[in-house]
Amino acid sequence: MMLDKHAIWFPGQGSQRAGMGKALSERYRVVQETMDEANEALGLRLDRLMYEGPMSELTRTENAQPAILALGVAMYRVYSGEWGYAPAIAAGHSLGEITALTCAGAIAFPDALRLVRRRGELMQGAAASGIGGMAAVNGLSPETVAVACSVVSSDAAGGNGVVVVSNINSAQQTVISGHQEAVREASERLIQYGASVIPLQVSAPFHSPLMAPAAAQFAEELGRISYGEPGFPVVSSLTGLPYENAGEIPELLARGLTDPVNWIAVLQFLQRNDIAAAVELGPGTVLKRLSQAERLNVWAFDDKEDEAHLVASRRHAGNYSIELLNRCLAIATCIRNRNWNAAQYEQGVSTPYRSVQKLIDKLRETGEQVVAEHVTAAIEMLESVFRTKGASAEERERRLASLRDEFGLSSLPGTAPSNRQYASSHQ
Repeated sequence: MMLDKHAIWFPGQGSQRAGMGKALSERYRVVQETMDEANEALGLRLDRLMYEGPMSELTRTENAQPAILALGVAMYRVYSGEWGYAPAIAAGHSLGEITALTCAGAIAFPDALRLVRRRGELMQGAAASGIGGMAAVNGLSPETVAVACSVVSSDAAGGNGVVVVSNINSAQQTVISGHQEAVREASERLIQYGASVIPLQVSAPFHSPLMAPAAAQFAEELGRISYGEPGFPVVSSLTGLPYENAGEIPELLARGLTDPVNWIAVLQFLQRNDIAAAVELGPGTVLKRLSQAERLNVWAFDDKEDEAHLVASRRHAGNYSIELLNRCLAIATCIRNRNWNAAQYEQGVSTPYRSVQKLIDKLRETGEQVVAEHVTAAIEMLESVFRTKGASAEERERRLASLRDEFGLSSLPGTAPSNRQYASSHQ
């Protein structure tokens, strides 16, 4: 059975490993194409570092972040472009939120790569000061952990500095961050309360007020690039609510360095909106593990059994079907964007994409049969995306031919004749 209404999730830093993406690049051409694009954007062989290591270099924050983002985008392109899936909604954990926004078309892939590399450099710089620390707290509620942190931070006599909750990962797992001594004192208190506390091997107080100088510099970087409206909703892991518009993106991403990641709020939002399944795209299975206590079915691309399930679950029904409309959405997100005029992108990409998404939701709710008129709307959306993103005539023909073959159709209603304008609209 094809996955129905579901979310896609992207992990954060810490999920990197030597060899990540290598086998996948040998099986899917689009993965190596994605890595070639990343190498070009960064001016370095990111793929070689991912495939071969050494782990000591890959783990450096300024390398790990673009590596995780690049693999997440590559997996998304396989998930959508090769397998034909389309998400109802997306979310990411810390760094993963930038990957989610990239896959939704809100940030250009080259811009996102350079952005997270700079983000990594700023975070690495904060770590170099050596004043910070973090620890994972298991077995207590986030509220109990927050109270302990507040007591330690307000204890002026102790002089050990500030410690805060930095990650609310689940009802029983919280991460704390701050000055080393304050983290140590809070950890001792929490152990007395019955918690299991594991110091993390980092020397920076991520997601804490101590990151304010790095956040200010990152805000400057965020102000240098353009943003488009997300092609599908992306839930902020700070607010637990979807981004309302592209204007919110730089502010929330800058705050992401100082404010806590609230993954529980993300899961609660999905459940309130009847999302009962998710696909994790990126290295590892950390988000799948974090959701084990929730009423969610989660498949991780990086798990061989889960990947096999996702491949087997594809259902390409003959003639006209919701899967055909979903496939049109997937193609729209996979087309490389060469036009970053925000007004043109909104009119030619985001608005028609959302219109087809609403059509699919309506058809699902009513159980109405998919007819030529619905397919025409989806094809017209694709034509608009081809033009606006500056796709070549060759790419347009190739993708439409693939769509016809996949669904056993001799022709597609609403298809315009081949036109060389695609090659020259947005050079």
